[in-house]
Amino acid sequence: MVVISFLGDILGKAMSFIFNIVGNYGLSIIIFTLLTKVILFPLNMATQKNSINMVRLMPEENALKIKYIDDKDKLGEEQLKLYKKYHYHPLLSSVPLLIQIPLVLGLVYVMYHPLTFIHQFDTDIIQQFKDWLGAFASTEQLKENNYQLEIVSLIKENLIPSGHPLPEGLLPSAEEVKNLNTMFFGIDLSKTPSFKHDYILLSIPILSGVSAWLLCFIQNRVNVLQVASGNLSKVLSTLLLIAFSVYFSFIVPAGVGLYWIFGNLFAIPFMYLYNICMPPKKYIDYEYLKKMNEQRIEKEKQHKKYSSREKADYKKFFEVKDMKLMFYSESNGFYKYFKGMIDYICENSDLEIHYVTSDPNDNIFKDERPQIHPYYVGTDRYLVPLFMKLECDMCVMTMPDLEKYHIKRSRVKKDVEYVFACHGMGSIASSYRKGALDWFDTILVPSVDQFNEIRAAEEIYKTPKKCLVETGYPLLDDMLDEYNKSEHPVNKIPKILIAPSWQADNIIDLCIDDLLSELSKTDYEIILRPHPQQVRHEPEKFDILKEKFKDKKNITVQTDFSSNNPVLEADVLITDWSDISFEFAFVTKRPVLFINTPMKIMNQEYEKIGIPPITLTIRTVIGEALETNELGKTNEIIDKMLTEREEYSKKISAAYEEHVYNIGKSTKLCGKYIIKRLNG
Repeated sequence: MVVISFLGDILGKAMSFIFNIVGNYGLSIIIFTLLTKVILFPLNMATQKNSINMVRLMPEENALKIKYIDDKDKLGEEQLKLYKKYHYHPLLSSVPLLIQIPLVLGLVYVMYHPLTFIHQFDTDIIQQFKDWLGAFASTEQLKENNYQLEIVSLIKENLIPSGHPLPEGLLPSAEEVKNLNTMFFGIDLSKTPSFKHDYILLSIPILSGVSAWLLCFIQNRVNVLQVASGNLSKVLSTLLLIAFSVYFSFIVPAGVGLYWIFGNLFAIPFMYLYNICMPPKKYIDYEYLKKMNEQRIEKEKQHKKYSSREKADYKKFFEVKDMKLMFYSESNGFYKYFKGMIDYICENSDLEIHYVTSDPNDNIFKDERPQIHPYYVGTDRYLVPLFMKLECDMCVMTMPDLEKYHIKRSRVKKDVEYVFACHGMGSIASSYRKGALDWFDTILVPSVDQFNEIRAAEEIYKTPKKCLVETGYPLLDDMLDEYNKSEHPVNKIPKILIAPSWQADNIIDLCIDDLLSELSKTDYEIILRPHPQQVRHEPEKFDILKEKFKDKKNITVQTDFSSNNPVLEADVLITDWSDISFEFAFVTKRPVLFINTPMKIMNQEYEKIGIPPITLTIRTVIGEALETNELGKTNEIIDKMLTEREEYSKKISAAYEEHVYNIGKSTKLCGKYIIKRLNG
């Protein structure tokens, strides 16, 4: 109450100052309302910027809500990181509202105390008026928020009761009160609207509701946050504001209602002004935002749709007795790493394969072989306990960091053999977190380099020695087999494919404009095929690139991934640190031009291993490497690569045989190891 009284004193002086200038009670309130909007303009501009930042981050936030749909704690952590990245302050948007509340309460206080703030009578005179009223008034009339309005009403309407005349000393002040005009277009602004009297006062709540509707109508088309909101949210917020505005105008003097009406009306041109000063469309891709929001809604629908199925599959999984073999796949995309070994197991044994996937649409569900038993377990609610209670003999997975995060080794069966199937040719030391494979018993190793890195790490960190099976890389064998089944003639017009990784400071972020500008000087067919995740998160970058190079007929920015993948048909691949370089070079025997953007390091201690990562050492073996400030040499190097195709092919073949185990036999070796362990 002290705060409201203090604020009321300030607002009362402001109102009195304005009233003394314009001489009209209603007009004074309108001018006061406008001034509050002007004074709060800088704060509202800061809120506009904050709102834009909020909408900009929404697509990524929706992606997080999809990714962590069942992990609210992790979602909260990632959201905080996202807010920091975009400089978004969740509480800032509430500041104007928090200021508006005391403003309204202060104004209400002013309206209830006209003798104090409008007439600015001394406290002695006000007390004398109160003592006079106390001689005949009820307790209700003498309340703090009522008595001054009661005094004004009695004097202005000549309702002074007989037997209780005003004291002589109050007559001059009473004359001042009588002369104060609180009327505005036939409405007494000192009175509170009611159905009991002065029905013209009902126009204030009606106009308050209409102004609220008009504000919302414009807001839903102009305001940064409202434009990004869903239709249901817009309807609900509109109804809520209308209902509150009407209700509020019934419980306060009409002068406060007038303030509320014009507050709503003045907010409309100011919204347009904020958008002129800081146009939202300059910063926000509303189409992409809409697309990501639809994906989130669809994911939530799927989550509800598949929840009963997941529960049933979880129960069915634990009904299996004496389970021997389980595969775990994070999504449909990981099946390709298991396919060859699963086929071999089915063809050469009667082992039952229990395949748990976190993707309800995994292709494994289309496999009708009787040996394969697929289960959908996608949420941490079921996945975490499934691993904790696992009782199979062997679990094969491509996901590292076992025991480090939410996926643990079984707490029920201590001798489950956990097998890690490497799903890439890159360095384990630098590309995985420290100790990412420490809790696995067995690793199906594709390359000499990975074998040496694992053994070196065991020696340095004194961790138990794992069983390393020199299998080779099944995916690469599958790709090579498929590639060799068809003819691949040299392109009449050389085709250059740019396929960057998805990490901070990749080719797209650092030098794509310079690279494409250089390549545009050639007659080669240039295809930029960015990582799908970067297209998903930063579509505006590729729209800009398409527009910039639209007149260069030999350059295509390919963001529609439904089209054929041109990776294995290119003559030269340009990338940074993507493992696609191994697949391209070793399958096609064609060279790679590496751009030395900053290397992504998952383990800052990788140098302790003492083995240079293959991602570094092989760059100048299967191709050439350029620094980002050497892009002027790009065309010269590509010409050299195209001229010396045969030499590069020989070097790449030699590197393949030197680094990769058991080329063409990896599927068989993976399958044989599993069968032998479980049936031996």
